[in-house]
Amino acid sequence: MRVAGLTGQAGMERVAVVDIGSNTVKALLVEREPNGATTVLDERAWAARLGEGIHAGRLREAAMRRTLTALEEVAGLCAHHGVARIACVGTSALRDAANRDEFISRAGELGLQVDAIDGTEEARLSYLAVRSDARWRHAAPLMVMDIGGGSTELIVGHVEGSIDARVSLRLGAVRLTEAHLRGDPPTISQLQEATASAAQTLQVFPAPGPGVRLVAVGGTATNMGSVELTAAGGSLADLHGLHLSAEAVAGQIRLYSGATVEQRRTIAGLDPARADVILGGAIIMSQVIALAGAPGVEISCRGLRWGLLFDRFGA
Repeated sequence: MRVAGLTGQAGMERVAVVDIGSNTVKALLVEREPNGATTVLDERAWAARLGEGIHAGRLREAAMRRTLTALEEVAGLCAHHGVARIACVGTSALRDAANRDEFISRAGELGLQVDAIDGTEEARLSYLAVRSDARWRHAAPLMVMDIGGGSTELIVGHVEGSIDARVSLRLGAVRLTEAHLRGDPPTISQLQEATASAAQTLQVFPAPGPGVRLVAVGGTATNMGSVELTAAGGSLADLHGLHLSAEAVAGQIRLYSGATVEQRRTIAGLDPARADVILGGAIIMSQVIALAGAPGVEISCRGLRWGLLFDRFGA
């Protein structure tokens, strides 16, 4: 779609991509030069929690209002920066909701056309975001995991473009938390149930074999990387490309599982808005690492929205 506003310099185009996840709304605004180079104008995230109460199969009114408020801010940013085109997609919570058409209609009133993409497309875009990055462009094979609020996408591919396997699973940080981690802090039996549930759900995905480079995108990954860096006295400038060992992931699971949600909110490096679901995300990450037979995972700060940017606008 097109949005009225300012225009960039001659030959420039300003575009925006929006990822409406089950936990977070993420927006990326860039200016594209004729040669394809991009300059980031703005990049923001809102913990709107559209997928709250995800097991009910319907979007709650309060969750829709929070998300629509975030989208209203996105529309304002786009107008301010003179964005010419916007690509806006919704993932697990939206595609699974019986009342998604109502939400899409209300977003349309804000001038945003939302496309509820399926899990296969979500996996493809997350993989594209990582494969297009110079750090992993020549990695062979490459396995990407995107742990969201309502789903987890896994995809394994090679430099020449072939894909070994990809899947979108109804397994996410919000979904796993609401289903199993109801205690504050959770009980040992709840932790065991959550871990077993994640492991069982992941069984449908074939092990990628030796030598795979495992990369994680999404808020669970970036928050866990931030906690690790902060604890070590490092700089968040080193978050993109950070290697998080399997032992470090296990250590964070112990940290979160032994704390209440309020206590987790005080953990340095952790976004307080993610305190209630970070344990669920960490458990999923641990089980994916085990599935891949990898020593750990590399963190990418460029998730689905970057894949959407490359795919829709060729940036």
